Amino acid sequence: MHMASIIKVNGKWRAQVRRKGYPVQTKTFSTKVLAAEWAKAIEGDVEKLAAGVVPRGAAWTVGKMIESYLAEMERSKKAVGKNKANVLGLLKAHLKDVQIADMTPERIVKYIRDERRVSGVTAGIDLTYLKGVIKTCRSLLKTPLHPSVVDDARETLNHLGMLERGAERDRRPTQEEIDLLREWFRVRSETLVPDHIDFILSSCFRPPSEITGLRWQDLNRADRTIMIRDRKDPRKKIGNNQIVPLLGECMAIIDRQPHPDDAEFIFPVNGDSWSSLFPRACKELGIADLHLYDLRHEAISRLVESNKYSIMEMMLITGHKDPKQLARYTQLKAKNLHR
Repeated sequence: MHMASIIKVNGKWRAQVRRKGYPVQTKTFSTKVLAAEWAKAIEGDVEKLAAGVVPRGAAWTVGKMIESYLAEMERSKKAVGKNKANVLGLLKAHLKDVQIADMTPERIVKYIRDERRVSGVTAGIDLTYLKGVIKTCRSLLKTPLHPSVVDDARETLNHLGMLERGAERDRRPTQEEIDLLREWFRVRSETLVPDHIDFILSSCFRPPSEITGLRWQDLNRADRTIMIRDRKDPRKKIGNNQIVPLLGECMAIIDRQPHPDDAEFIFPVNGDSWSSLFPRACKELGIADLHLYDLRHEAISRLVESNKYSIMEMMLITGHKDPKQLARYTQLKAKNLHR
């Protein structure tokens, strides 16, 4: 049950509407009539919310929901990853003024198809993050938008064929392409250099974050291991530190790096530039359809083809939590499986 109260305070009239499970709403007016009209309207809105109907004119917008969600994540000390922050930023840029009464499955489909213009895995990630915002705000802040609107939009997008996975990449660099890239970076770049290319291919670490974030203090020379801090994990980002082996040429590459007394990072470069440098190098060299992340795919494929490690050992090296995830990143060549 809900109940409105109207009382006179310092010559003005204060209306207050209470209902169990919903935030108390209060507003002050110059006359008792205005206070009563406002309270009646709010009571009607609360009735609609209780029935699962979003009242038009509700104060919440999508932009406000995203801001509130990020504030709740910060309060809970739960990190929002870079990719998620970017996706939420795009959602806010396009939908910040959309009232939640207008946030229908049709509006979400329009955003994905006509405004964001994405499909497949990327569209699926956008929908997942949006649903997370809606669920969190509904649970903690009693916002009236139900997360089922995202499920309905997902069903429509599936029917339109917009959420189908693209073909898994099987592009692997040739040794000639690797040699050309190493030489290009040796001459043209200071932030992405041959040692970085070689380290990706030897370590299987994710570029650039798991490489540029490596610290001297986390290196164990005796065990030939290093700690990767806050390693990517869909369930836990902050504090997911893992001790991993340094395979192949990794130790030799690390030993080549300058190590002044005050140095913190083994590879003290800005990895953000790698995403633009790598395609630029490929374009100038005439190397088609090769991505920076394909070097990690190549490293993991070589790891599998070596037949030296169990699945669990390879998952420790690569950081994958599920053998199926590991399989997606392995592009085996049939000819290399002859023992």
